[in-house]
Amino acid sequence: ALNYSNISINPTQMPGPVRVRDMSLAKAEIGVLGLVLALTTLGNSFVLWVLLRRRKYNAPMHLFMVNLCVADLVVAFFQVLPQLVWDITERFQGPDVLCRSVKYLQIVGMFASSYMIVAMTVDRHNAICCPLQAYKGGAVSRWNTPIMVAWGLALVLSVPQVFIFSRSEVSPGVFECWGNFAEPWGLKAYVTWMTVAVFLLPTFIITVCQVLLMSMHSISVCKPSFSIHLLRITTSGVSKAMSKTVRMTLVIVLVYTLCWSPFFIVQLWTAWDPNPPDQGVAFTILMLLASLNSCTNPWIYTAFSSSVSRELLALLRCRPKLPRRSSMHDHSSDINTSTTKDNQP
Repeated sequence: ALNYSNISINPTQMPGPVRVRDMSLAKAEIGVLGLVLALTTLGNSFVLWVLLRRRKYNAPMHLFMVNLCVADLVVAFFQVLPQLVWDITERFQGPDVLCRSVKYLQIVGMFASSYMIVAMTVDRHNAICCPLQAYKGGAVSRWNTPIMVAWGLALVLSVPQVFIFSRSEVSPGVFECWGNFAEPWGLKAYVTWMTVAVFLLPTFIITVCQVLLMSMHSISVCKPSFSIHLLRITTSGVSKAMSKTVRMTLVIVLVYTLCWSPFFIVQLWTAWDPNPPDQGVAFTILMLLASLNSCTNPWIYTAFSSSVSRELLALLRCRPKLPRRSSMHDHSSDINTSTTKDNQP
């Protein structure tokens, strides 16, 4: 999504000469993008299908995962797929409006997937650490505030892409979807802002929530505020469900960090180093690793959700829908509190 080979500093000047394409590099990039597209689409589609089939049982965690699957499918169809087609055709094929739309939607997917993980982590933190407040509103609302905020921020914060990128003539008679900055510091500011907004700030928030969750988990059995849980299920049930929630969010955070760190390190290096390294195969593959996060999210949730994993397995084996077990034995969403409730009595 952030491709510095098609960005120029001064829009009044013609971009430099177009480099000869490295075919081995192009094949490697096409192969990785194709694999990421297939894995992201299949994984998120399967899990989304199962979650929608279970919508009448959906706990708050299910609702977050439905939206995370949708966000990751946006990454697949509006970020990975256009980049794959672009790499295959070598040149951007389309009018100016398509260029701006593609660049906008590519960043929307990045923001939405990242911020949905933040929204999910914050909601789970509030549900576990502030259960009394979470129960005040009643039933879980479909118009979940953190989810709406995550989508709203993704749509709004991606708007600069529309003004940065346009269909530009890169050489006589050759047009490309090109990014232009009026000032020399524009690229540095742009990359730094994207790193903070998409990676550093979300990572800070989810790390803080994760630390608090782990701290709360260690004292959950004896903490007075958890008495409302004890009215519904046993202490051991709460502890088991909470342990799953803590472990699942921890895995999501670790995978999220591992996937995004190389990408943004390379991006910052390219933007700030006057003599960045050549964009060889290793360099380019690192740039594509961030999309792997969208491949892993549905499978992490499935691994920690016994109900979803059972139904997904039955679906893949073409077996009848399995009966739902008691919520005592279900997954981390057994902590059915949420900070976003309907206000109806």
